[in-house]
Amino acid sequence: MARRDYGEYGDDAPSRLFALVNPALLIWAWATVPRQVDGDLRIAAIVLLAVVSVVLVLRLVRPTAIGATAWFVVMLVGAPAAGLLFATAPQGVAPAFVPVIAGSAGFLFDTRPALVVAGVGSVTAAVAVVVRFDDARYVWIVLVGLAVLIGMTRRDRVRTLILMREKVEQTDRAIASEARAQVLAERARVAREIHDVLAHSLSGVNMQLNLVEALMEDGRDADARAAVATARTLVTDGLGEARRAVYALRDESGDLVGALRSLVENTAETIEISGTPRPVDADVLAQLGRIVAEALTNARRHAPGSPAHVDVVFAPSLLTVTVGNDTPTGASSFVHGSGVGMRGMHERAEQIGATLRAGPRDPDDPTAGWTVHVEVTT
Repeated sequence: MARRDYGEYGDDAPSRLFALVNPALLIWAWATVPRQVDGDLRIAAIVLLAVVSVVLVLRLVRPTAIGATAWFVVMLVGAPAAGLLFATAPQGVAPAFVPVIAGSAGFLFDTRPALVVAGVGSVTAAVAVVVRFDDARYVWIVLVGLAVLIGMTRRDRVRTLILMREKVEQTDRAIASEARAQVLAERARVAREIHDVLAHSLSGVNMQLNLVEALMEDGRDADARAAVATARTLVTDGLGEARRAVYALRDESGDLVGALRSLVENTAETIEISGTPRPVDADVLAQLGRIVAEALTNARRHAPGSPAHVDVVFAPSLLTVTVGNDTPTGASSFVHGSGVGMRGMHERAEQIGATLRAGPRDPDDPTAGWTVHVEVTT
């Protein structure tokens, strides 16, 4: 029944203005009301003023500390007391207590209980004044309870401000959460790039060094020197891939063509562009760049000396990249791959919603060349 905690906008406890005016009214009333009433009405006025004082003093406390039902009962007792006090001492400050209690009820309670409290106070004041002064013209006093509307208006304004504040807080949390998610995604992308580059080059170097150790133990120095040369080549290739990965991470232009052209290293590797080139999303650019780099690296390792082709097709809503190499013309030092590179390419394609197909050009002849085909909707 009682309203919620309204925080910094004016909570269940009174506002600073109310906290100052309320005691001032009580002090004024106690200083003047007993002197305005004579005879038996003086005792009645003092009792009524005491009841109203208790209610207004309790109003300085959060109603949630008293309880909603108990607070409604307190207000329901204070309203008729203020109404009777209105008729007992109508010339001074006493008439102000009915609007004060009505306004407090409008702020604290829902509409129905607020109207009950205001109605009881207003009707009691009007009836008491008419009975005491025997003049129906005073019935307009029933309107003093309309102060409840002021309380309701303030209540609705406070609730609106609270909802606005909560909405702003929710929006701030959503923005912070999205920013954090973007940071984590970028960190994951950078970690993935570094891992892919280092995992390939370092694993290859490790294999060659192990081979060198075994060859030297067998006294095969010439083969050991060849393995060292292969390891050196792997290190050089790894450094090149690392540089390209760093450039790709820094590239925010979306220039896919420029990024792919930088991957082509020699005259045996060509790139062809079809359609009208357009900028692509940074994540699409990064993942396609790594897929093409992996495909070209595999072609150099497993089919040394054979031509390699990169075909890029910009369709209206589709982007297609194909990397293929011809039949190997030189001996490969990588007879069997671990499959990590292919798995990485498929994972990268999945991350951007692309489809990837990779395999030999001729299923019946694995030596006829290899093709990697990627399609992504843009």
